[in-house]
Amino acid sequence: MKFIFLLTAILLIWWILKTLNRSRLADRKPRIRNMLPCAHCGLHIPEDEAIMRHGKSYCCRKHAEKDNP
Repeated sequence: MKFIFLLTAILLIWWILKTLNRSRLADRKPRIRNMLPCAHCGLHIPEDEAIMRHGKSYCCRKHAEKDNP
C-alpha cells in the first residue's frame, strides 16, 4: 500500500512540474532583432549593437573611422 501511495505522489509531482515548465516555455516570446549590414565589410549585426555614423551602420569603430574622412 505504501508503494502505491509513493508511486502516485511521485507521478503527481512529475506531472505538476512538467505542466509548470510547459506553461513557462509557452509564455516566452522569441526576441526578434533587426539586423543591419556594416557599410564597410557587409557583416550583419543587431541594430542595437551597430555604430551609426552619417546614416550608415558599422560593426565596429575601426570600420566607421575608415569609411568616414
